[in-house]
Amino acid sequence: MSSTLRACWLFLILCLAITLPHPGTCAAPPQGQTGKILQLQKKYQQLHSLEFEFSQSTATNGRIKQGRGKAVFYRPAARPSGTSTTGGIMRWDYTEPTVQTIINDGKELSIYTPMDKQLIVSPAGEMESDITYAIFTGTSSLLDQFVADPPDRQFVLNDPPVGFEAVLLTPRTPHSQLKRIQLWLGGDLTIHRLLMEDHFGALTELTFTKVRINALPTGDRHRAESLLKLDLPDGTEIIRQ
Repeated sequence: MSSTLRACWLFLILCLAITLPHPGTCAAPPQGQTGKILQLQKKYQQLHSLEFEFSQSTATNGRIKQGRGKAVFYRPAARPSGTSTTGGIMRWDYTEPTVQTIINDGKELSIYTPMDKQLIVSPAGEMESDITYAIFTGTSSLLDQFVADPPDRQFVLNDPPVGFEAVLLTPRTPHSQLKRIQLWLGGDLTIHRLLMEDHFGALTELTFTKVRINALPTGDRHRAESLLKLDLPDGTEIIRQ
């Protein structure tokens, strides 16, 4: 899996996971890193839209690649009360270094690269391990899947942002794509940066700016359709995997 796709996919996992209420939450929430994650989760429980611009740094085999663009996560309808279903749409529009659009609607993952005149469509559920699929479908919460620890000060790619608290997340059981994630959180518990490491030592860092939470209306069918739309010119090769 490419670093670009891995970054988008893992961030989608995170977005979907943190919107789920953790069954172990009690009247006196735990302190420390676990408490921060529970507060983060609570903040995002009512999330129905998330918009941001991003910059991306990927370090592989001593080489660093840069990218940037904007993304939208949107739930067309509110989650029914008492259910754990977390259907939604995630769209990433890369502007650098190559124009590319990645869309996940919960059923299919579509990757469109205009320069190559190519659209690749894959089943969403087959892209990752069972752990990822469980999170994606809303059957598990963030703390069910990750252990929250104090930050690793040596686990950085670029200089850490000033004024943000960091939390280290490690999968409770081995994960096929992910070794660990470090989050940098603002005072309002908005994720400002995340750094991911895979089992080959490759690092992917995403920094988020101009973050807008719940700015889009719920139940907007036209908005949902626009996020799923791709203007494919004649001659575009469509590959279904």
